[in-house]
Amino acid sequence: MDSHKYVFFTYVLELNVGGCFYTTSRSTLTRYPDSMLDAMFSGRLPSKVDQYNRYIIDGDGPTFRHILNFLRRSKLILPDEFKEFDILSTEADFYQIEDLIQLIKYKKKVNERKVTCLDFIEVEKCSNTWRISTSVGNIFNKLPSIQWAISRQFDDIKKTPEFVVHLPYIQNHLTLLRDITQLGFTFETACSGSKDCWTFTRENEAIG
Repeated sequence: MDSHKYVFFTYVLELNVGGCFYTTSRSTLTRYPDSMLDAMFSGRLPSKVDQYNRYIIDGDGPTFRHILNFLRRSKLILPDEFKEFDILSTEADFYQIEDLIQLIKYKKKVNERKVTCLDFIEVEKCSNTWRISTSVGNIFNKLPSIQWAISRQFDDIKKTPEFVVHLPYIQNHLTLLRDITQLGFTFETACSGSKDCWTFTRENEAIG
């Protein structure tokens, strides 16, 4: 019998991705309707299995774990020392997951910025919370929008040692983005999908 046989739909799926094996659900793999995985596992493209009934995907096996985790959580979580952005980007293109493609570009820019002498500010909207992170310790004191939010929501403000502030509410995010550019920062990247985010950079300098 041909081991590359066609199989009927099941909910829990075993995958063989470049010789690496994964277990997941059909709903996870079809989460993004325009993706190649959705076409493959919704029946629009033929799917084949190996001799153990694992679906065969001709992709990079180790990298697929990042693809699968994104499909599961709608977040791109990478190790701190991750360097294989080109491989990950190529795989995301192969699977045609547009939100992931844009998020990888954003993460790659952030990673490149960390090894250069640039100040940065990142603004992210996650559900009902705003997250503003920066490499400049006292930058929040220079942003009127942040000061306005802090003055009205002091009990709900969360700060971390890494110059990050979490705000439950910002009156006008466009005003905040304008305030950032007035401090000499230049808009660099934006991403959208499960969250909206904007990144600004400038050459490293001290804030007086």
